[in-house]
Amino acid sequence: MSDRELAHVHGRFQPFHREHLEYAAWAATGADELLVGITNADPGHVRPEEADSSRHDPEHNPFRYHERLRMVREAIDAAGVDCSVWIAPFPINRPELWEHYAPADAVHYVNVLEEWHRVKARRLREHGRAVVTKAGTRTISGTDIRNRMAAGDDWEGDVPDEVVEVLESIDGVDRVRALFEGEG
Repeated sequence: MSDRELAHVHGRFQPFHREHLEYAAWAATGADELLVGITNADPGHVRPEEADSSRHDPEHNPFRYHERLRMVREAIDAAGVDCSVWIAPFPINRPELWEHYAPADAVHYVNVLEEWHRVKARRLREHGRAVVTKAGTRTISGTDIRNRMAAGDDWEGDVPDEVVEVLESIDGVDRVRALFEGEG
């Protein structure tokens, strides 16, 4: 490993919310660089996962990679994360591809909130990756945000203002509603 730490976080970020931003900031603390990996970036890499049986379903993935990249970039830039930040796809369910997306010497940070996160940390370790975990408690979920978007309920308070702006610019609420109504 180099003497510069490259911290790596990853997630679907559907959408990127305030707890995701806290997760990225936690990993960036003390790191020289932060790599934010966006999973389910390429529909060809998406596979069902026993520990999170719905993560591959279209209604759980309404936003495209480039839209999520904008959400992440704009929220992290506005938050002033104190290191260089890179954003790239990360196919967590395709370990044979990881070397193409995240250097082998990256330190993977996983905020363990549910069984799927334990599975990811174990998978990373089994493939020789350095992993730092912390146990947390979820107070915000992308599923809940999407459900509130579809229902016309308040969701904006759970995402950074920059993400609200991106979602408005891409008609994200309408897209979520259409998926929930079976039109997407």
